Amino acid sequence: MSDNKFNLTIFIKNSFKETIEYLKKNNIQIGGLLLRIIGSLEEYKQIYKTNAKSRLAWYNSGKREIYIIKSELEKDINKDVNNPNKIFIGNLFAVTSNGILYPIYKNDDDIEKLIAKAIVDPIVIHEIGHDIVGAGNWKATAFEYLVYFYKNELYRYPKVYEIIEENIKRCERFIREKDPNPSTLGACFANDLIYIHENLLNKDKQSPKLNIKDTIEKIKFIPDEDGMDITKILNTLLITKDYYIDINRMFNALTKVLMLLHP
Repeated sequence: MSDNKFNLTIFIKNSFKETIEYLKKNNIQIGGLLLRIIGSLEEYKQIYKTNAKSRLAWYNSGKREIYIIKSELEKDINKDVNNPNKIFIGNLFAVTSNGILYPIYKNDDDIEKLIAKAIVDPIVIHEIGHDIVGAGNWKATAFEYLVYFYKNELYRYPKVYEIIEENIKRCERFIREKDPNPSTLGACFANDLIYIHENLLNKDKQSPKLNIKDTIEKIKFIPDEDGMDITKILNTLLITKDYYIDINRMFNALTKVLMLLHP
């Protein structure tokens, strides 16, 4: 992959701009946040006089700055571009982050370009999320997956719920791990909320059922450890046969947990 072919700098800037605009459109105000795009990790070390290890991106809360390292990002893009096991479902396909599938609408564009954009978008959104919901990776990744899904209006495509259902199965395996990754469980939480609101409750699917602003406000006040517990409860209810018999039972259980954490 080359920066000239994919215009990676433009992708990063556009993702940053589009995400800020999407948030403002949904009455989630954010201002004064800066984006720094740096060519390589070595360049970052020289500029900021640090011995930082390999990283894609991170957020500096003191300066309210987001740093994106292009050379590290290109490695992730190349890995997905060259992956022979891409998942295609109808007019959609998916890339994987932390074991969770991120859907992409497959239009007439170059598929490699779409992959590059789909890798960039969640990373930029994640770092913006830290500015809004705080330092925890569970909450920042829940924010990331929700904003990625709704900003790109993926709820409009019926086949997307096959990808969401595959994630529910994957999440069942992840929540059984001894020390599950908070970022993975954050994406699982968002994935499961989307499935409930948009596949089960949304009849027309032309406009979203989930209120993104209210959901983000709740996530903001949930500590990562509690968020991981909520994810386990929600995913277990989704995966069991009891859920299919009684949806209300699932909602009541989740509502009680959220009310305890955020009265």
